Amino acid sequence: MGLWKAVLSGGGEPMVEPEFCERFVHEVDSPGLEEIELITSAHFAADEDETGRRVRSLVDAWRTRPAHLARANFTIRISLDWFHAQRIGVEPAARVIRLLGEDGLRDVGCYVRSVLLDGDSTTEKLAAALGGELTEMDDYQRRIHLPDGRTVLVYFKNLIVEGRMNQRKLSRLPVSLPEQSLAEVFGRRFETEQGKSVPARTYNGPQVRHLEGLACLIEDDGRVRILEGNDPHRCPNVRQTDDWEQAIEYLYADPLTVYLVDNGPQDLARLLADEFPDSLRMAADTNQLYHLTELLLAEPDRRLYATLRALEIHLAEGRVTADRETVERAWALFSARSEQRPPGTGRD
Repeated sequence: MGLWKAVLSGGGEPMVEPEFCERFVHEVDSPGLEEIELITSAHFAADEDETGRRVRSLVDAWRTRPAHLARANFTIRISLDWFHAQRIGVEPAARVIRLLGEDGLRDVGCYVRSVLLDGDSTTEKLAAALGGELTEMDDYQRRIHLPDGRTVLVYFKNLIVEGRMNQRKLSRLPVSLPEQSLAEVFGRRFETEQGKSVPARTYNGPQVRHLEGLACLIEDDGRVRILEGNDPHRCPNVRQTDDWEQAIEYLYADPLTVYLVDNGPQDLARLLADEFPDSLRMAADTNQLYHLTELLLAEPDRRLYATLRALEIHLAEGRVTADRETVERAWALFSARSEQRPPGTGRD
């Protein structure tokens, strides 16, 4: 795949299966691999003994990587925000951070990723638990300067409201969304020099990195997805694909994928708006940067229309060729489906 960074993430908690995490750290490889990152809430750090056992097992898996594999750095990213703190407090995260200050462990990277909310004192509580000094916010980042001379970065992202919860539930909590946490504001961090935010070609970590390649996800069922960069209903599968080149060829045979990789989901919303005006509302009102494509392409009619519009653009640009009769038949099919749509959807 040509990875520069390999991240083991959740959608849950990877360290529920610590042996798999150790195997991932020990074996994941790519010729230019620079960093291996494990995302965890640190829930496993129930006491000092368990913290030491689990963290040292991970570090040992990293240090004993076979000599022929890339000499990648290893980072533990701790997810800690108001929601985590309500369940497990800040002490598990503090235990991991303290442990990594011991001799022989200081070369292990560590930072905290939180969620930016008004009324949330979780980061202050973590700094107090560590006996550290907390800096002010700068570009969605704060730093905890520790007594032992280390500095721990805390990077804040925006809350995905229609993911972890919804607006009704959020309104009942003692925390709220500040303006900086709105998608349209937070997303400016990731814009290119041309003013576009294209997640498929952006690393959205503390330091934004615009990629020559793609930000890809391999899901637990084997599906390969480009971050906000392809129709989630049309994905290759690593269990059914011989090599990465074959997976890329499958993805790039789709006009919609090429359009998204070039332009991003906000442009897709504008493309859909002629036929599906609610697409602009989705793009404007949904406080999430990483699931907009799923919303825009949730229905077959939307996917067909978007694919045909993207194909027409690529045909006009001379990027592809297509049999005109086939394209016209596809448009006729879409028109027939449009006429069958219930009132109040699409152009109606």
